[in-house]
Amino acid sequence: MAAHWRDKRDKLSRRWFYALFFLLPLTAVFGHRGLAPWLLLASLPAFARGAFWQSAFGKLFDNPSLSDPKFASFASLLALCLWIFLSGFWSPRGDPGMFLLVLGPALVGASIIWFSLTLTRDWAWRLGRAFLWALVAGMVILSFEGVTDGLLRRLAPPYEPSGERDIIALSRGVTALAPALFPAAAIAVRQWSRTAAVFVLALGVVAAATNDVLANVVAIGAGLLAVLLALNAQRFALKLVGGGAIALLLLAPVLASLIPVEAIYAEAEKTFSPQLATQMSSSLHRLAIWKAAGMEAFSCQPFGCGADYARMWKETAPMIDVPGSPVALSVSPIHPHNVFLQLWLELGLPGVLATAAFLWFGLAALLRARLSRAVGAAIAGSFIAILVSVMVEGSLWQVWRLAAMALAASGVALAHMLEKR
Repeated sequence: MAAHWRDKRDKLSRRWFYALFFLLPLTAVFGHRGLAPWLLLASLPAFARGAFWQSAFGKLFDNPSLSDPKFASFASLLALCLWIFLSGFWSPRGDPGMFLLVLGPALVGASIIWFSLTLTRDWAWRLGRAFLWALVAGMVILSFEGVTDGLLRRLAPPYEPSGERDIIALSRGVTALAPALFPAAAIAVRQWSRTAAVFVLALGVVAAATNDVLANVVAIGAGLLAVLLALNAQRFALKLVGGGAIALLLLAPVLASLIPVEAIYAEAEKTFSPQLATQMSSSLHRLAIWKAAGMEAFSCQPFGCGADYARMWKETAPMIDVPGSPVALSVSPIHPHNVFLQLWLELGLPGVLATAAFLWFGLAALLRARLSRAVGAAIAGSFIAILVSVMVEGSLWQVWRLAAMALAASGVALAHMLEKR
């Protein structure tokens, strides 16, 4: 009787995942913010299993020790969330519950990773193929939308006369799928061939290039370089990307405060044509945002100005004339467009140290694992794509971005199980 129930449960779970993977590319195209609820729905098969609660958390807390990098990384995450909760009491936003915006996606994503790491060979093969096809379909549709200026989104309500919001949303769809592109390529190596993996990565390049956001092109391009490095020197590549991220985190406000914004703006006004200046105005504005956030972060030390302080700071932050912009712009939009600066600004030194510890111990856990060349390369590529995104446009409070990281991690887990099996 118990075996019969497990068989029915597994069959239902498999169909559930197939339906979700069918919806994944549509979610990226028509509503990138829907990736967070998509992730929650994907976690239900794991949460419905008693083995998840016994195994996933039991292994962490039966013999907790900071010498175990997995436990130490999880403890660092909990410390970060606790500090977010405490900072809510002095933040102008006054919302201690914002820690759930970080803890929720982390726990939900971890459940899917656990589920992927406990699959049988048949499960791993089928879900790996579904994950791969979902990423391929997503990148194909996003490329089509980029070439046709968002034809499908223009046909679907609500109607946007200018189309500008639709184009921005499409670029965010590319951002949501970009980190998962690399584990999809690793799965393609196992399921099909190396040529197929190159084709999958090429689809991502096309989707990024046709949807007109430089950050996506840089993220995927940098991820490809990390893949090439990891294929030849896996441990060195992982240490380089992990250690580099920690160094950038620790030095973020210093580096930002050194940006010569005035000199860059003066040079841009002399050398840029009006059309080019208009096209570059967003990037030029970002330089001023980073510098202002870095300078403001120093005044918020050591404990930070509180979760989501940047949103409140926007009301009093100074305005600046940006080349190519017809109006003056604030040096503080609703977030600094750089998660590392946001950590310094809003959560101060405790938040930064907790995040650095999370990265450090997570890297240690990866270095202890036995990873194939393809999986190690997928991790390096995904991590760099995520790093570029969080450093040039991301916010800690955008749950869909954290969900994108969890989606990529679940893809890595699937690719790893295909190699193990």
